[in-house]
Amino acid sequence: MERAQRRWFIMTCSLVLSLLCLGAAAPAPVPDNKASPVFMWSVQGPKAKAFLLGSLHVFRKASYPLDARIEKAYRACPRVVLEADQGGASADEIKQKMLRMGIYQNGMTLQKAVTPTTVAKLKEHLDADGLALERFSRFKPWLASIAIATEEYKRLGYKAEFSLDSHFTREALGDKKELIFLETAGQQLDLIANAFSGREEDLLRQTLEELDVMEKSSDDIKQAWKTGDSARIESFAHRSLKDYPEIKKKLFIDRNKAWAVRISMLLEQKGDLFIVLGAGHLLGKGGVLELLKAKGFAAVQQ
Repeated sequence: MERAQRRWFIMTCSLVLSLLCLGAAAPAPVPDNKASPVFMWSVQGPKAKAFLLGSLHVFRKASYPLDARIEKAYRACPRVVLEADQGGASADEIKQKMLRMGIYQNGMTLQKAVTPTTVAKLKEHLDADGLALERFSRFKPWLASIAIATEEYKRLGYKAEFSLDSHFTREALGDKKELIFLETAGQQLDLIANAFSGREEDLLRQTLEELDVMEKSSDDIKQAWKTGDSARIESFAHRSLKDYPEIKKKLFIDRNKAWAVRISMLLEQKGDLFIVLGAGHLLGKGGVLELLKAKGFAAVQQ
């Protein structure tokens, strides 16, 4: 697995973990000015200020340059916080672990592991993309989710190097800023592979449903992100996760709680923070902004 492929794998783990579940709460307050806000919030802590940028993870080259307010916030912060380290694990380690955990042995197949209804939905999706179902036959449902999402984003013209995560990783390394990661790629892989024992089909179905939303609405979502339109982005929320409360709890709520604790601790240390998190983790009930507010940190959209 080449470095670029590894970035795709790690980014797609994040995608599967963060596909547009934005909650149903009202947007956080925005500043009273004429300029459209950006999809970024500031939080003042005892010893540090944090800027939390909501990321959609997938971007095209045309998505740059970013709004000057985002770049200004980045430049002001000596510490950069990202969801996962995109280069921490070796290529061979990730490849071997992924294959060991995600490939069926002894004649079992994806078609046998999920219901005929899901097989039909999967085949319909793959046929539309010109992909053969047999290519994914030995994949367990969680690995099929990653592989299919990867193919879909490539088809839509997204590249790993244009993601906000990759962009700010490169910037931070070049500027010699302190990089802090909330999870490792291995932890994200373990979460996807192990969190739904006996219910992996739900993850596959939810991923397929969200990919349909992304394909039909990606331009609208990108425009809403660019203008900081929280209400508009929230209108896309719960297109599928409302039917999968266990997925929402394990992939969003539980992780949000852990991240909010970590961020609150970082706010008690010197050095302002530029934090890039999947947009689905920021807003709504159980979102990071709400959890930080409960800890006494008010968030203001920029």
